[in-house]
Amino acid sequence: MNVVSCALLMLLAMPALGAMELKARQTVDVYGSPTLEPGLAEAEYRIAWQLDGEQHQDGCVPSRVQVSLTATVTEPLEWPQTPQWQNYRLALTAHERLMRERALMAAEWLEHSLLDIAPQADCIQLHRVADNIGYHQLGIAQDLLNAFQRQHGFGPHLGLIRPAE
Repeated sequence: MNVVSCALLMLLAMPALGAMELKARQTVDVYGSPTLEPGLAEAEYRIAWQLDGEQHQDGCVPSRVQVSLTATVTEPLEWPQTPQWQNYRLALTAHERLMRERALMAAEWLEHSLLDIAPQADCIQLHRVADNIGYHQLGIAQDLLNAFQRQHGFGPHLGLIRPAE
């Protein structure tokens, strides 16, 4: 059975100055690897966020939030040139697109959660709260991706069935 591995990693970005802004961005990179056997692929999803706070009379509030998702899919460089293997490769690509959609949804949830942080006593506390929310949301995202994988039998329920050698 082919198991497409997913790792959800978090990167914390240093805050930058800016006006109120909400911006989600996604990047997808596909690489080939000579070490992967045909039928296996690896995927890695990284969510990063940047949050700036602005001090007001009521406390420090989010003034700018930027969340980005980077998905990296590594496939074998060589695939057998048969219709069955080409169909398998298309199914694998479709499966990864569905995974990416869920990861992007998690990034959007994180973005909205960070924007909705209540005013904090100071901006240091705002960043602590943002980190706690980020870790919590990343756990939810990992659970979402794992549940999707289990629900679809790690691919075969979506037509991702490795051809016989």
